[in-house]
Amino acid sequence: MKQLEEKHELDSDEILDLLQTRLIKGDTVDDLCNDLDINEVQLFGYINKLKESGININLTSKSGDMYLAINNSPDYSKENTYSVKENIDESTKIGVISDLRFGSKNEQIAMLNDTYKKFASDGVKYVIIAGNLLEGKYNSRDLKEYGKSLITNDGFEQANHLIDYFPKVEGIQTLFITGDTDHTWSKELNVGEYIASKRKDMTYLGPKSCTINFNNVSFRVENLKKSGESYTIAYPPQKYSRSMASHEDYDFILLGGTLSAQDFPQIRDTRIFTIPSLVERTPKMRAASQQNVMGSYEFEITYDKLGKLKRLEPLLSPYYVPSKENYLTIKPLELTKDEEENSYVLQNKVVKERNELLARFDRLYKLMKKEEKFSDLANRLGMTDSELYGVIDVLQQYGRPIHVADVNGDLVVEKRFQKRRHYDIKPPKEELTKKEFGVVSDTHYGSIWSQPSMVNTFAYEAYNRGITDMFHVGDISDGDYHTIRPNYVNEVFLYGATAHVDYVAKTLPKYPGMKWRYILGSHDQSHSFNYGPFNFANELQKRRPKDMEFLGQDKGYYYYDNCKIELFHPGGGTSRILSTKPQNGIDQLFSGTKPNLSLRGHYHKVYYMLYRNIHMLLCPCNVDQSSFMMKNEIPNLMGDYFVTIWYDDNGDIQYLEAEPMLFSPSDVRERDYENPTKYMKNKILTPRKF
Repeated sequence: MKQLEEKHELDSDEILDLLQTRLIKGDTVDDLCNDLDINEVQLFGYINKLKESGININLTSKSGDMYLAINNSPDYSKENTYSVKENIDESTKIGVISDLRFGSKNEQIAMLNDTYKKFASDGVKYVIIAGNLLEGKYNSRDLKEYGKSLITNDGFEQANHLIDYFPKVEGIQTLFITGDTDHTWSKELNVGEYIASKRKDMTYLGPKSCTINFNNVSFRVENLKKSGESYTIAYPPQKYSRSMASHEDYDFILLGGTLSAQDFPQIRDTRIFTIPSLVERTPKMRAASQQNVMGSYEFEITYDKLGKLKRLEPLLSPYYVPSKENYLTIKPLELTKDEEENSYVLQNKVVKERNELLARFDRLYKLMKKEEKFSDLANRLGMTDSELYGVIDVLQQYGRPIHVADVNGDLVVEKRFQKRRHYDIKPPKEELTKKEFGVVSDTHYGSIWSQPSMVNTFAYEAYNRGITDMFHVGDISDGDYHTIRPNYVNEVFLYGATAHVDYVAKTLPKYPGMKWRYILGSHDQSHSFNYGPFNFANELQKRRPKDMEFLGQDKGYYYYDNCKIELFHPGGGTSRILSTKPQNGIDQLFSGTKPNLSLRGHYHKVYYMLYRNIHMLLCPCNVDQSSFMMKNEIPNLMGDYFVTIWYDDNGDIQYLEAEPMLFSPSDVRERDYENPTKYMKNKILTPRKF
């Protein structure tokens, strides 16, 4: 150090610069003092200056030495809480998104802009991001294999890219947590704090998770860590639910990081949603065989007089095909409110190009003609053939529609422009066909555990809402199993096929204009096994010919225009992981045979997933847990579904709202079958505004 001093005595600024460099990897207090020729008091004076400038430095002890190191990692041990007071007489609308992955060429800025425009038009006040805003750091191996899929592999550049291109909508505050991909930059940058410092409309809630309170409605936002890929998409959220402590009491939970769209309406006394991504499947995802569902959720929260949750209405907006727009071809979205017109005004926001190299190449692109000989273009731009090929290669990598073609023996450089049919990449609801219907399953009429008053309660609510289309997904009756279950005669109050069909015809609710479309399940089919040529469906049609339509045994289809609805009553035992059975079944379907919506009974479970572009609902039952289910510890969830879909001319469901009406064991009435209307449950939901 003496020789160093003779050459140059360090001033304060140089010491601060050297400290920042040395502390990235960390160093001992003694070595820093010796090398910089300062004492410990002076050293910690400089450390304090660095902390005041916003650099986080930790002091730790190791093997008797004191170490100093820059640590930008968020504090994962801290429990973060964010509280908002809202008018309890008005509902609050929130949008929820996840996994944006800015910094990847697969990012979906157009999709994100489209989502925010929908949020604005729907009156959304808060948008929550459930983590993974940035693509994150690629290590040397990933960089070698997938580096070409990145816009940049620099933490500050990825964050600045988001700051420049993330939508800005007046009246919407974005609340966000950071996730695993964001935390790969922790050594260099605290992503959450940095973004929030540059965007006043974005509030950082903390790393990994946060508890949010809207009045007395409490919900959790969490980013699930990837711990290996599971075939069953329901496994990670179900594993999460099993880890919850009994005192963790949330009205609902929002999970990011799963790249899926799922709804668990009743699990561990709460409701869990997994939030889809807003990024196209990246090459790195593809190599890891990760499925990726794109879309967003919108929730409307209604409060009771105490500010607690009265009603939660979720609306899923899926995207089936990614946009080919990128940050070079799209302008950032900035909307301001026009109070007089009660509408939004689009601002022309200009982003300063941070990458001067790309800016220069883009200016060259603008100088190119729609079609020009390669040699003429090279001469006009003053480039060699190799240089021009290099420029074209870079432009192609960053999404410019340009290529070299052989036209009659001449090399020609062509620009190919895609015509836009519509500025929005998802049609608004007003341009789609809307259908509302009710879904009932597993009523098991004839069983002493049947709860027909639950069906009556649901049908009454459906009628009050103006719903006339009703689907029944099988096991309408409890069937006849006396030949294989000796105790079965003690578990039914009806005997014989005719008695069962008479009771079904009499008990299934009737309302003016309401029509039931149904399939039969294995319990219904058991009558045919015991009574020869007896056909349950034919006999039921004779008794209810006008308001009941038979679609098939075990499986049937109903079409709203080109939108294909499947009713399916599978066989076999239930699975602990809710997605296992439906995933296995959907995997076997050929692309041309897939339904748009699959309604599935039999399992007495309640669950939603979007898988292979099929919306799938496991439908709960309307019967109390039988002795057979109790002895085999098979969970039994009771309830029904209100479903609203908006579909396009192709039949693709562009928006879906699946609202369960669930019943608890306290709603069960003994001998309910004797007078189903007497015990109609006081479970009627508040009618919605049409």
